[in-house]
Amino acid sequence: MSTSRLLTRLSIWAGLWFAAFIWAVNMQLGQILPYTDCGSQLHWSAITSFFGAALAMAAGLVSWLAARNATRDSDAAQGNTDLGRTVGALSASIFTFALLMQGVAAIVLTGCEK
Repeated sequence: MSTSRLLTRLSIWAGLWFAAFIWAVNMQLGQILPYTDCGSQLHWSAITSFFGAALAMAAGLVSWLAARNATRDSDAAQGNTDLGRTVGALSASIFTFALLMQGVAAIVLTGCEK
């Protein structure tokens, strides 16, 4: 398997794997950053959540566009790329929504609530 074909296959599923990884990192930061939010005026929890949402959305877009380019190259793998594109884009949109909701919660709650 050539390097470009492997990279194409990895980018097809980027919406699923990369967006999930971003969400997991943001969940861990959500346990740490409220303590720093309480002492400062910056809402680091909200900033990281919205930045993560943008990255997750970009991963879904990469997944969608990579599958479209792969189907142009070979029609034999049409079913696999359609599945990867659909799963990657939909899961990235779900993780993006979760990250946006975590960002909104970080804006509403200051971090000093106990």
